[in-house]
Amino acid sequence: MNFNFFNLPFSRNIIQAFSWTLLHSVWQGLIVAVLAGIVLLLTKKVKPVLRYNLLSGLLLMLISVSCFTFWYELDKPANTHDDLVLRDFSGSSKLIEGIGEVRFEVVNQVDKEHFTQLIIHYCSENAAVIVGIWLLVFLMKSARTAAGIYYVQRIRHHGIYHVDEQWKQQVHQLAERLKIRKSILLFESEIVKIPIVTGFLKPMILVPAGFLANLPYSQVEAILLHELAHIRRQDYLVNLFQNFAENVFFFNPAVLWLSKLIKEEREHCCDDLAIGVMQNKNSLVNALVLFQEYKSAGTKHAVAFAGKRNHLLDRIKRIIYNNNKQLDAMEKLFVTASLFTVAALSLAFSNEPIKVLPTSLSSAGKKVELFNPVKTVDVQEVLKDTIPANSEVESSGNSVTTIQVTKNEKRYEIIQKNGEITELKIDGKLIPKDKIESYESEIEPILEEIEEQHEQAEADREEADDAKESANDEMDDAKEAEMDAEEAKIDARNFRYEAEEIRKQAELIKKNAEKFKFEAENFQVTMNENRNNANNIRKQAEVIRKNADVTHLNAEKFREQAVEIKKQAEVIRKQAEKTRAEYEKMQENLIADLIKEDVIKDKNNLSYKLSDNELIVNGVKQPDAVHKKIKAKYLKEANVEMVYNWKGKNGSTTYGIIQAK
Repeated sequence: MNFNFFNLPFSRNIIQAFSWTLLHSVWQGLIVAVLAGIVLLLTKKVKPVLRYNLLSGLLLMLISVSCFTFWYELDKPANTHDDLVLRDFSGSSKLIEGIGEVRFEVVNQVDKEHFTQLIIHYCSENAAVIVGIWLLVFLMKSARTAAGIYYVQRIRHHGIYHVDEQWKQQVHQLAERLKIRKSILLFESEIVKIPIVTGFLKPMILVPAGFLANLPYSQVEAILLHELAHIRRQDYLVNLFQNFAENVFFFNPAVLWLSKLIKEEREHCCDDLAIGVMQNKNSLVNALVLFQEYKSAGTKHAVAFAGKRNHLLDRIKRIIYNNNKQLDAMEKLFVTASLFTVAALSLAFSNEPIKVLPTSLSSAGKKVELFNPVKTVDVQEVLKDTIPANSEVESSGNSVTTIQVTKNEKRYEIIQKNGEITELKIDGKLIPKDKIESYESEIEPILEEIEEQHEQAEADREEADDAKESANDEMDDAKEAEMDAEEAKIDARNFRYEAEEIRKQAELIKKNAEKFKFEAENFQVTMNENRNNANNIRKQAEVIRKNADVTHLNAEKFREQAVEIKKQAEVIRKQAEKTRAEYEKMQENLIADLIKEDVIKDKNNLSYKLSDNELIVNGVKQPDAVHKKIKAKYLKEANVEMVYNWKGKNGSTTYGIIQAK
């Protein structure tokens, strides 16, 4: 009996499903790579722990999607992928029976459009080969991983030495500061060259022999805190999971790159934990510089302190400048290539399978058409149906304004054309044109109130514009004051130089006077006068110097005032930015609540108006329960409404006003 496991039906299904899972993981990984690139671009200033969680979440999402893909493919029949190509040719024999002539109409484009189906057919036919190659490489990498784990376990028990009791106590104290409840072992090793952490249930820190005695205490403390941070975060277990994912998806560049990013952010997280306890960056930076020449060969499956040289330099720069890692040139190229590849694949596989069927069958002079005629759609009719019924229209110079307002527990819908009411609805009931005049006494106060509110809104807008212009003027004045202060400072410096020159001249005159005194007695009187003159000049120079000092002080005051004005202008600008950001956040939250309430599916082509009396989304008035819930959360003031893409407006406006364009 010849038994072949690969020919069993269930084994063929498993191999097919696993093969397609591996193939699908490539384009799925490219999508995740693009998302990872976006995460790195949008998180330039955030804490590393957030980037670490986001990147880890992407890796976990990719693995989850691959598991779902395997389950989905396993649930399919084994020949599903073959049917994509062959089903159009099968099942046609019954149609052809008894018919004399069959005519096929095939164009050159069919080969191109069937190219993707041919690839699918090829991969399906060679699923066993794909899985076999994957299994061979996976076993090799798994053997290497097992050897690495064995090496880590070996260095835990060979060539290690106990450290002094004071260092054990120090590790215990540092662990308490990091709120670690486990018992941490510390040993010196003659095998390792850099500090590493091994073990999960019984974590152990191994440091090179002589490490504790030859380094300054502050650097030793920084390194131990970094390793303890790995233990607190349980990075050893996460690292093993990453190694397993790398072995499974060894062919997937997106998984390998994402895993590399996670490892880098993990080190940044531990660096921040260590700095947070020490409150001193210099010790950790010095320790990183000390170990940057070491390699972590043989300790891939432990959590090592040093790592690669370039990554160490990036860690040092991040610690000093508080800037997270950015995409380098190769990473930008990879993300861009991933984006274009995903787009190309989506276009290639988005078309339905091309059916190559006979266009007609003929027999005994009879012709049978196999295709139904295609129904055409009038594009203009489709576009016509998408135009909102209550939209504002301008044509031939005529302005049409639609006003919807609730007043005195009545819902009014008023349409004005060139200021004249042409249509009126009250509570949804259309009022005949000949009876509209009888409602003028009821409608006129509403129109007047709306006009007043409109004028008040315009006044508020003008006041805001004036405030903005005033702030800009103050900023310009501050800049001018700063320039004046700088000029005054330059003038004071020039005065000081002139005073110094006068003082030197006075000293020279004094020396000459003394010289003349010793040379001739008959010039005594003249020399005394010269000396008095020199003293007067010195006094004048002193006065000039004092004046220069006063000018310098005034210049400093002007500069300080200019700096203060600049700070005030910056506060005003930041407040305005904060207000805008808060409103945009509130608007996004409102849209999220609409999605949550199942009012909308997404924000595409979304428009809404939220007021005290109603909530209209995409032209549909929502139930009172939804309106009250949204209103209680987002309308904090009376007579205010929020609009989004409502008649070309966004933001918060005065209630009841919808101004025609």
